[in-house]
Amino acid sequence: MTHTPVGRLPALQSIGRAFALDQDDAPESDEELESSFLDILSTTATTLDDSYQGSFEIQDAERTATALGKSFKVFNPGHHVCKRNRDHATSFTHCACGVAISCKYARLRTLMEQRARLEFIRDYTTRITSARSFVQQLEAIAREEYQIWCAIKRDSYTETVFSKLESLSAICEETRMLVYHWNSVKQHLHTNKWLRPLLPSLSLEIKQVRLVLTQYRDKAIWWLDKVIRIGLEVFAHTELGDVTQEMLWNVARGAEDFNSIIMSIQQADVHDIETQCCLYKLHDSSTVRNHLSVQPSNSNTARYLGSSVKPIAFGRILNILASERSKYAAKLTYAYFTETEEFVNFVSSSKFEDYSWEGHYNDSKKSSSDAQTSDYQSCSSLSSSILKVGPIRAPNLSKRPSPMIDFGQQEQQFVSKFLTAVCQSTNLMRKGPRVHGPTKDGALPKISNSKKHVSQNQTFSRQDPKRKSVTWGDAADISTKLQLTTKYMDLLWQAFSRNIQDLFHCHIWGGSQTVQGRLGHMIFYPEALTMVLVHMMQQICIKDIFPSNAEQALLSLAKKLHATSAMTSWDLFVCQALASTMTDKCRPIPLADGDYSTLTTKHLFDAYQPLMGVVANQKVEEKSNKTGASNGTHSRSDHLESLLPILPRLLMTCDAALNWCHMKTHQFLASWSLGSFLLVTQCDLKILADQTRQVQCAIQPFVCEPYQCSSQLESQLNSLVNEMFQNLADICGQLQTLSGIKMKQYSERSSHMAIDYFQGAMPLGKVWRKKSNQEFPSDPNQYIEQALEHLIEPVIMGVGQLKTTAQLGALSMAVMAMCETWMQHILKEKIKFSLYGAHQLLIDVMRVRTWLSQYLQNEEVKQSILALDIFKSLTGAVILLKRQPRRRGIGAITGDGPSEYSTSSMSDQSRGSISGGLTPFSGSECSSEHDQDLGICDTDNYTIPNPEAWLALRVHGGARTWKLPTCFTRDAVE
Repeated sequence: MTHTPVGRLPALQSIGRAFALDQDDAPESDEELESSFLDILSTTATTLDDSYQGSFEIQDAERTATALGKSFKVFNPGHHVCKRNRDHATSFTHCACGVAISCKYARLRTLMEQRARLEFIRDYTTRITSARSFVQQLEAIAREEYQIWCAIKRDSYTETVFSKLESLSAICEETRMLVYHWNSVKQHLHTNKWLRPLLPSLSLEIKQVRLVLTQYRDKAIWWLDKVIRIGLEVFAHTELGDVTQEMLWNVARGAEDFNSIIMSIQQADVHDIETQCCLYKLHDSSTVRNHLSVQPSNSNTARYLGSSVKPIAFGRILNILASERSKYAAKLTYAYFTETEEFVNFVSSSKFEDYSWEGHYNDSKKSSSDAQTSDYQSCSSLSSSILKVGPIRAPNLSKRPSPMIDFGQQEQQFVSKFLTAVCQSTNLMRKGPRVHGPTKDGALPKISNSKKHVSQNQTFSRQDPKRKSVTWGDAADISTKLQLTTKYMDLLWQAFSRNIQDLFHCHIWGGSQTVQGRLGHMIFYPEALTMVLVHMMQQICIKDIFPSNAEQALLSLAKKLHATSAMTSWDLFVCQALASTMTDKCRPIPLADGDYSTLTTKHLFDAYQPLMGVVANQKVEEKSNKTGASNGTHSRSDHLESLLPILPRLLMTCDAALNWCHMKTHQFLASWSLGSFLLVTQCDLKILADQTRQVQCAIQPFVCEPYQCSSQLESQLNSLVNEMFQNLADICGQLQTLSGIKMKQYSERSSHMAIDYFQGAMPLGKVWRKKSNQEFPSDPNQYIEQALEHLIEPVIMGVGQLKTTAQLGALSMAVMAMCETWMQHILKEKIKFSLYGAHQLLIDVMRVRTWLSQYLQNEEVKQSILALDIFKSLTGAVILLKRQPRRRGIGAITGDGPSEYSTSSMSDQSRGSISGGLTPFSGSECSSEHDQDLGICDTDNYTIPNPEAWLALRVHGGARTWKLPTCFTRDAVE
């Protein structure tokens, strides 16, 4: 039976794969062949039935799907399965079960896609879970390390120090796997062919997966950075004898792995930005950057934690280790000064009294000249003189060995081992390609793939084939190790300066050591004890017992201890001064040099002294730097920076002094409290003005023009110093002029009081015009006694505690004001004086001199007051008033001689040209025997103001011409 061909003949390649036929067997009929094929299809259909609950191998399903895929094709949308065209099929015979097979094929593909999706979900959920648990473990490690570090910092950790950095290399490998989780997810997504049709439906899910994995990646990076930085601080406190080469290798290798992870993340983020820009054809990358974790400033969420982490430079590692290791040097030094037997016995046996800052300031100025000598004897004498702190002598520790020698050797061995591990296992000390972040304008960094020219001095890694094999070591590594060792020791001594200061500011509670034997916070030290420590440190530095770098730290510490103690004392004195301003009764308080002042001024004066001592020390240091006597470690910027905390306090003290003097002088002058007023103006004001002037002179050397500054920092500091110096100069000028202004007001007030008194108390009229035939008076008038008690006696009582110059100034103003007002009152009222009245006025003037001689205890003040020109002027005026005709007896009544009231007897006395103003007057003989008894003679020279006015006040012989009535003239008689 001949069969009609139903399709194309099979290819030649399929002939070899056909089964061999036995020629003895009869060929199968078409019905048998078709029935056997239908049995196979029915079996396959039964296997793919939904009710089938068995299992199948994934390889069989893959092969089945591949075989059916050659005959069927899936069309989308709709996921329809159709038969391929004849051109695409190798051998296929149509049968009645084709539709059923295509449905089963579609179902098989759906099952494979669902299975692939579930595997994909399981993959990324497993990675997310592992990432979350790893982040939690890192957080726990960081917290544990931080607790250990806090305990070490509080000196309360008693167990052996153990750091997790010993396993840092393994932690970094786990972190690297976490970082690559997203890449693995992407690879899984793109390599599985059954997930390709699901990409549109998986887009949102994939985006969320990426966000979650990125967040965990950033959290892991952030916590790992904390683990490394805190772990380095803990690792530095490990016993040096327990540190092995493997531990150092793990630390170095882990740091390098961490840096490489950070660099890879930065490069991946930049690449993602470029990809997004190209995809969306964006010229500005800021829009894409806002959606990626490369801009930590855009948000404070956990999404941007990792982008804020930077690679840890090797210099930063050395800095952390040096900073922590320097704490042991600080503890040794602290124990060297404060825990020795000599110092403990000194503290327990000494009684620290109030420290004299004024004496310290004078000693600083005196010792500045002694410090210029450099021979051995002068250094020895200077060393011994430094130990003398007022009445106390500090203990001498120069004979004790320095603890820094062994410590320095141990540190050099430690850093040498660490650098050896770094050189042999890492490339941390070699400069790699630098990946820059985004620029300020938002543009992306340009990553060039071009090969750079290799310089002759380029250092290759040990795995690089270009590297030469050196048998006896690497010269570049050796040189780098020496440089880094020197840098490490410099960093250690720099941190030593900070840590030794922290120890003196540390409280004694909360530590493992007992309270006994510890000083505690330096704010509780007596000022004398602080200065003892300062002098001990200075003496040790002179003896060169410590290394040079440590000496600089000790000198800096001594200067800061001195400044801190000075500012503490200033706080106390200023608070006392401000508290006493409202309660001070302004009673005289004796000072050290014999002066007197108020209690507030004493506190203000004491507040100047500690700050002036600090300024004096700064002045000596700057002078030493200019002359080259010191090593020049402190620049002018350092001196200005040290002065910045001092100058505002000095300015505040000067301002408080100005306000105090201005307020009290105005108050006491208004209430006419002469004792308090004179105490403030003549003592307080002078003391505070002199101190302000000294402050201005001390600050003057630190002021310079802006063009003389060598740096921007120095220019800014100089501008601040100049501004405060100008304010200080203004206050100083106001204090200098305040004394003159207030004493002028005092003189004017005295004159007004004298005017008021003489207008109401001095008698007028007939008292001064009595006839000369009476006996001359011998007792002064009562008004002058009261004037002295009312105007002069309060001044004498007020100047009792003042210096001679202050007493002389205040008394002379009061006496001159009274006498001048007295004379002006007589001239203004035009009181007429007879010869009797002139003698009475002379008695009053002499009473003033006698009273002053009795009440003035200071001989120098007495002589100066009695020699004032106002007394000569007053006495000369009285002499002019006495130039009147004398009484001639009873014959004058009978007409035997010229009468008392005749004007002919005054021809020689009142005639003559006397010009106005101050005219010297001299007579030929004494006026009377009474004048001779008083010591007044016409031969004495007196300077008389306005003599014509005084001559006009005479009753007889005045300037007014009296005319006789017409009835007494000769024509009228005739």
